[in-house]
Amino acid sequence: MRLYSAALDRTLLARAERVRAERPWMRRWRAAGERMMRAVDRSAWRRLEPGAGDEALLAQTLLEVRACAPRGAPRPRVMHVIGSLAAGGAERQVVYTARETKRCGAADTEIVVLNPLEGAARHYLPLAESGGVAVRVAGASVDGPAMERVCGDERLVRTLGAVDPAYRAWCTDLAGECAALRPDVVHAWLDHANIWAGIAALAMGVPRVVLSTRNVNPTHFPSLHGPYFGAWYRVLARSPRVAFIANSRAGAEDYAAWMGVDASRFRVVLNGFDAESMRVGDAQALARLRTELGLEGRRVVLGVFRLSEEKHPLVWAEVVRRLLAEDPGLVALHAGDGPMRDALARAMADVPADRFRMLGVRADVGSLMTLATVVLHTSRKEGTPNALLEAQSLGCPVVATAGGGTVDAVEDGGSGALCAVDDVEALQARAGEILRDPALRARMSARAAAFVRERFGMERMVRETLDVCGIPHASLGGAP
Repeated sequence: MRLYSAALDRTLLARAERVRAERPWMRRWRAAGERMMRAVDRSAWRRLEPGAGDEALLAQTLLEVRACAPRGAPRPRVMHVIGSLAAGGAERQVVYTARETKRCGAADTEIVVLNPLEGAARHYLPLAESGGVAVRVAGASVDGPAMERVCGDERLVRTLGAVDPAYRAWCTDLAGECAALRPDVVHAWLDHANIWAGIAALAMGVPRVVLSTRNVNPTHFPSLHGPYFGAWYRVLARSPRVAFIANSRAGAEDYAAWMGVDASRFRVVLNGFDAESMRVGDAQALARLRTELGLEGRRVVLGVFRLSEEKHPLVWAEVVRRLLAEDPGLVALHAGDGPMRDALARAMADVPADRFRMLGVRADVGSLMTLATVVLHTSRKEGTPNALLEAQSLGCPVVATAGGGTVDAVEDGGSGALCAVDDVEALQARAGEILRDPALRARMSARAAAFVRERFGMERMVRETLDVCGIPHASLGGAP
């Protein structure tokens, strides 16, 4: 039950009923059924408040809302907003940011998720809780004064009531959480949360709103793209209270071009990486895994990625087939799952089982990377490919396509090699060089671990994020 939005719906319905009572002719519409009644409700609401159903007017209203006065607390409060705490790169960065910000005493932090913390959606919940970061589900419980503000403030009721019904509930519940927590900063992550939290935070007068994009713009991913994203991003970008973060230069440039704003509107903050989070088995466990997978005395090319179109798994398969054909001592492994699982299986169907294995989702990815000779990644578009950071941190060189943020995540010729997207011949050649040349691999291995430490330090990520939030962070020190 989403409590703030349910209360707002009752308020809007009561107002519409009052209008309907004043217009007896509207009663004839009752026979048209529930769908028509909803249309009548919206029509009545527009008559009650002229233009309130027009999102262009809503946008202008949001831009005119003044920022609330500071709370006067010793530390600022940051409310992070994301869909869930599932096993994803953005979800992990949310928890890292909230934990480290709280640990260093720069701010009080809380995470608000949009979906119930059930099953896979709670993957990173233990990591958050172990760092003392509270996590709550938007609208799942209510604060009395917050509820009174959401449903009793005439301006706020008009504003939230004008949001498209397709996503009004999300905006309302986030507005309720803003009223309850009174954050100085709302920091949202990923497109849906960015839009809904952006609307809610501006409506509630939150002084600072930070929207984090984690890839290239959503038109590249039709299944994730909302038809209203572009228009709302452009509105939010007009507010001086709103700042944008991208985790790659390519992502920042792509979003900026799509939104029609200058790229300087985005601050590039590369991901933070916690090397201690990588779980690798001890020597005995690694030996058992090597035997189990038939890797004794053999080189290994490994893929760790979701089996979806943007990762180009069939390009990966073609490169792997060529490498297997030229190197009889090579074994190929893939860890991960997704909608193109069957397509990859068909592409590799004639490869002997002792030379290629699809492992599915694994909890021992760190151990697999430790046993691998090279990690191969053929994605078309990326934000920051965390799997490549993980592999390099463990000393495994990577060969990858220069798609999106991958150019920031791999040092070409140092920690690995970058090739053009879909360039099968180049991918084969660069991976083959590493597989055949132990000295080259050793040099890349040493550089890979150092590269991740230098470029993707956790302190550096938190410090740069706090800069965007406008929060002092002297206690973090100056280390990268």
